[in-house]
Amino acid sequence: MEFADTYRSKVNSDHAKKKATSFEHYAKKLMAHQKGQSKWSDGDNKLINRSKDGLIHYFGKYDVSKITTGMVRDYLIHLDENRPKRLAESTKSKHVIIIRKVLSLAVEDGILNVLPVMPKQKTVDTPRHTFTDDEYKRFMKAAGECAKQAHMVRGVKITGHHAKMFRFIVHTFLRPTEGELFGLKHKDIQVKGDPAHLEMNVRGGKTGGRVSVTMPLAVPLYKGNLNPFDKDGLDKNGYVWMPDYPNRRTAINTARRLFNHILEEAGLVDDDHKLSPYSLRHYAIQARLRGSKGKVNLYTLAKNAGTSVDQLERFYLKNMAPTKELIENLQTRGDD
Repeated sequence: MEFADTYRSKVNSDHAKKKATSFEHYAKKLMAHQKGQSKWSDGDNKLINRSKDGLIHYFGKYDVSKITTGMVRDYLIHLDENRPKRLAESTKSKHVIIIRKVLSLAVEDGILNVLPVMPKQKTVDTPRHTFTDDEYKRFMKAAGECAKQAHMVRGVKITGHHAKMFRFIVHTFLRPTEGELFGLKHKDIQVKGDPAHLEMNVRGGKTGGRVSVTMPLAVPLYKGNLNPFDKDGLDKNGYVWMPDYPNRRTAINTARRLFNHILEEAGLVDDDHKLSPYSLRHYAIQARLRGSKGKVNLYTLAKNAGTSVDQLERFYLKNMAPTKELIENLQTRGDD
């Protein structure tokens, strides 16, 4: 009984005396700061607000200065105990990242001196599903046929515009996301030459904003998408791809359905090798690595694609079939 009273007293003493120093206050502050940001999703809000084991439910009453490494570790154990199947390590990492972001706001306000050390999660790299050269050709051929035959998918007609959009990903390395491909506006693009390319201001990339350049074929794909008979001229604030959808989340979901239909028409649906619009970006990066015959600068490619050399090595080079040039490079002797 004495132990129980002592324990209860300890818990209560860790609770915030003022709401302004509570975890709940800073969690809500984080959500307000992140609202509308491309890197913040509804799923992140759910991790914070979930009724039974969300971050506010678990940590909300605690003073931010009382939260320790052990408490975070106990929370991760609690998540597993609440489920028939353990959470993936990558999902646990998302929880830890959000806890860190919440507490970082308290550091900025001077409520917390230093962040507690966060428990490390073991992560296993998941291979990126990508197209082979043959699969990409089949996909684009099917896209052209679907556009030609005006296939309908849930009331939406597949057109040449959609086929060009999917091809555009491969020649620009863009992610098919709200912050990249679907956030791209005409004012963000400049057509340049020597050699021919587009210079794009990518405003909402996963790693932040960047200026990115394209492969040559992106130029005619972009120009072919413009209407030369538009009396009002080009709307610089208009979206480049699927501009009829003001809600870009709707545009993304519609594009995914069209992609899946084309995939089915091309005979490329495989539960063990699930291709998605993202697979076009993965194919673009691997095709560039192969096509350069080992000469492309990895740092330049990574910077242009909004990723890192580490990511290229872990997710692209690691699973890429060896090319003739790579084998020759491996077998080269110093006196050759």
